[in-house]
Order: sequence, then structure tokens, then C-alpha cells
Amino acid sequence: MRTAIFDLETFSLSADTGILLCAAIREYRSKQPPTVIRADSYPEWKSDRTNVKPMVLAVVDALKEYDIFVAHNGQYFDKPMLISWCVKFHCSTKLRFAKFIDPVLLARRHMKLTRNSLSALLAFLDIPEKKTSIEWKHWMQAAFNGDRKSMDYIVEHCVVDVNLLEKAYERTKKLVNNIDNRGSSF
Repeated sequence: MRTAIFDLETFSLSADTGILLCAAIREYRSKQPPTVIRADSYPEWKSDRTNVKPMVLAVVDALKEYDIFVAHNGQYFDKPMLISWCVKFHCSTKLRFAKFIDPVLLARRHMKLTRNSLSALLAFLDIPEKKTSIEWKHWMQAAFNGDRKSMDYIVEHCVVDVNLLEKAYERTKKLVNNIDNRGSSF
């Protein structure tokens, strides 16, 4: 069984008002760098940044080879964002019924931390690497102006998140008893 560790970066936190800026997908324990899908690599981006369909189709296509999915806060953000767009664009909703592991839910249910963010989890687990900061100006510059340097910053942030999420998952996966489409925290 193949496991995908993935992250989405969007502008807005709802599918009906947001756009997908980038996705990073890493096969668990792979030596290869994450696959990066970025909005500004599609011709539609230049004239209509609200057209997320090409990005969504590319992400769904990249995820189709996997059996288990890991995303931090993925049950409440990444997964429903993708599913919303999949329903809109008539594409596969496999992710809706897939085996899904969400380390934030594992931390909430089985650990007692002040915060359950990826940064807080990494710090508690003594994983020395740090996430990049979220500088909202880059999300605005990329979404509104198509700024390439800002998109590069967002992509780097997304890749770092996926790489660090794999390290956090490696430590928290022992809390997983059952993996199904309801999630892994029970």
C-alpha cells in the first residue's frame, strides 16, 4: 500500500471563495523530492486565476496512485477542499472514501498539548527543523498579482510542510489503531 503525504496552499479557506495555489505530494519514505503542482505553471493562470480546475485535476491525478493519505488538519481542510472542487468539476471523489490519517486529530485525541498545529507538534516531538512562516503578503501577491517570487515562497512553504509532516507522522503513526474514511484518530 502506498501512502501520500500531502499539503495544499490556498487563498481563502473555503472552496467556493478560494483558489488553489499549490500542492505538494510526497510518497511516504521516498527518497524523491515531493511532487509540486503550482497554479502559475498553467496557461489559465495568466488570464483567470480563479479557474482552479486544471490544478484540481492535476492534484487528483497525482493522488490516484495512493491508498492512504496523510495531511495535517487534512480531515477538516485539505480533504474537504479537494472533494468540493471534485464534485464541482465532475472528477473522482476517491479521496472522500479513502483511508486517511490526520496527525492533528491524533494529537487532539491522544495527546495533551497546548496547541496541535504542525509547528507545536514538531516542537513537542523535539524535531529540530522549523516550518517557514506564513507571510500573508505572499499569498495576496500570488493570488491577486500573479507574483512569481511570492508563488516561489508559497511553494517552498508547502514543500517544507510536507517534509516536516512526514517526520511528525513517523512519530505519531503509532497512535493509529484503525485507518478508514472516517479518519485515524479513534
